[in-house]
Amino acid sequence: LSSKVGEGSIFTFSIPLEQEIQVPKVPSIEKESNPPTQIPKENPIVEKTKSIDNDGKHNKLLIIEDDFIFADILKDYAEQNGYDVYISYDGQDGLQKAQNLRPAAIILDIMLPKMDGWEVLRNLKKIDSTKEIPVHMMSAGTFLHDEPISAGAIGFMAKPVSEESLAETFLKIKASTSHPLKKILLVEDQEIQSDFIKQSLEEQHIQIFQAFNARQAFDLLDQEKLFDCIIMDLNLPDKSGIELLNEIKSNDQFRDLPIIINTAMELTTEQTSEILHHSQAMVLKSAKSNNRLIDEVNLFLNKIRSNKREYNMFNHAGASVIAENNLASKTVLLADDDMRNIFALSTAFESYDMNIEIANNGQEALDILERNEQIDLVLMDIMMPVMDGYEAIEKIRANKKFANLPIIAVTAKAMKGDREKTIAVGANDYISKPVDVDKLISLMRVWLS
Repeated sequence: LSSKVGEGSIFTFSIPLEQEIQVPKVPSIEKESNPPTQIPKENPIVEKTKSIDNDGKHNKLLIIEDDFIFADILKDYAEQNGYDVYISYDGQDGLQKAQNLRPAAIILDIMLPKMDGWEVLRNLKKIDSTKEIPVHMMSAGTFLHDEPISAGAIGFMAKPVSEESLAETFLKIKASTSHPLKKILLVEDQEIQSDFIKQSLEEQHIQIFQAFNARQAFDLLDQEKLFDCIIMDLNLPDKSGIELLNEIKSNDQFRDLPIIINTAMELTTEQTSEILHHSQAMVLKSAKSNNRLIDEVNLFLNKIRSNKREYNMFNHAGASVIAENNLASKTVLLADDDMRNIFALSTAFESYDMNIEIANNGQEALDILERNEQIDLVLMDIMMPVMDGYEAIEKIRANKKFANLPIIAVTAKAMKGDREKTIAVGANDYISKPVDVDKLISLMRVWLS
């Protein structure tokens, strides 16, 4: 300690960081390794990996978590669910273990020493031997649920965890390891675009069947039958994509087959409603690079995979998601001019068995309310053409018969005063974009209860 009046004090101390590392253990290892019969025991991880790879590799779970206590909690929970658990306490070791073990699934924390979870995930997705492993991320940090999914994870769990979120995490893990997505029918008339999507998805060991028109699509459906998903453009040379969509869904054999619409078409409200009735998701072609398009397709594939398997697992257990909520059969008026938002939110609402009315601006929203008095809730975007959300909400509230109609305002702005302004014009609540679907569903439950 050195100190000078008027200048301050300096504290100096030393920490023996390398003290433990300098203690050699080589002699004891060599001593144990001398007898030939002991050699296999010197590398227990490799030995265990070999036996499990041949036998029960689908039971291996790798937990990458630097909190020793929480890692043990996850380990106990996983073992109760029949997993053979391995733990890493930093990102570098976790990445190495993932390559050595090739587990059925990985639970990955984001805030890790040596290498954070984002970098671990990026590396896992680059390496051939690990890129197909389902990864479920978790963190005490503030992240939107779509961020990990966009990066390639199957889900995200916020800390501190609840028993419900833990159960949901393991449900997703079980679903992701029980029936991998394998076969996709790609209906795209542009050969270059089709070949690029095919090549990109085949790198993930997904089998792609190409159709360049509606007739080829039907022929492949008849021949193969067991497709896991269809990616379909609406601009086809021999038939309207909407017609093809309706014909596929009118066939009982393909009624539950997930379909992703991939198109550059400008759609009317009627066309949008018709497509929403039959498809799980939509990717809008734009000036974005093809790589970005593939990222969006992968995001939707992850969502479809999770939703489809969770539905099957709930049914298998005799449970019903719909029965546990108060949203079933409710009718929501969704007013938004961005088709991507409409498709994303509609897909989420349909999983709760809700009915959806769509308006592309405030005036259309008013017209729909006049025609359909059975609307239970309005989700109103603020920034829209023709009539913005503020004016539309004011006009709705000016009509006494809509005095008690719940209205949730949605805006891309997150500026101070936005919430107060939307409440002042008559909204019941407010949520900003990008929309956290879980939070939105919770708000809807509150206002519909």
